[in-house]
Amino acid sequence: MLPIGGQMWCSCGCQIFVISPATATVEHLFSTHNNTSAQVYKMVNSGSGVWLAIRNSPVIRLFHAKTGEHLEDYDISTLVHHLFTGSQNSSRRRRSENVRVTALLASPSTGALWIGTSSGVVVVVPVVKPPTAPKINGPPFLSYMGHYDGVRFLVQAQSRIQKYIAEESTEEESVFEEITSQVIISCGKGMEDFRDLTSGSVDKSYMLQNSSYLIIWHYPTSEEDS
Repeated sequence: MLPIGGQMWCSCGCQIFVISPATATVEHLFSTHNNTSAQVYKMVNSGSGVWLAIRNSPVIRLFHAKTGEHLEDYDISTLVHHLFTGSQNSSRRRRSENVRVTALLASPSTGALWIGTSSGVVVVVPVVKPPTAPKINGPPFLSYMGHYDGVRFLVQAQSRIQKYIAEESTEEESVFEEITSQVIISCGKGMEDFRDLTSGSVDKSYMLQNSSYLIIWHYPTSEEDS
């Protein structure tokens, strides 16, 4: 279920029921997939659009939040496969074969859609900012740090840090400035650096596979230096 503009989007199989909480009636009903056995797995609202992930699929689908019109599809499988090309790690090659979406996050502050995958890779896709429909608006970015297994969830949080101001500090007193920033957090089994194509990283990944890790990405606000 997902609240959007005073309505509630409820999924059942491949269908979306748009329900009015005030009248408890179905105002709109539409199908998200030609395959009637498909199941909606994740839903996130981004401006005037809603991105959906289909269970066991590498494709996310964009629908208009008001009309339910299908606007766009985006397949992440090729991106993940390309990242793991040339890897000596048999586990990575295996994970690149049946990629599926496991987590979704629409982040207005970063202007992007964050996609967690079954391969442990996080894909960041820039989208058009509201009020227009949030269609893909540029090349994707792939995380070089990821998880040994599927990404369990993605969340956005606010972080506050104390920045040391050397110019205003003295020997008697240190001056700090509080900076507010946005961070994106992913959770999954283990943590590994996908840039390491050697077999040396395999043992480390194997030892970490049964531990849960959080990976944090920092995104500065408009007041901060990029």
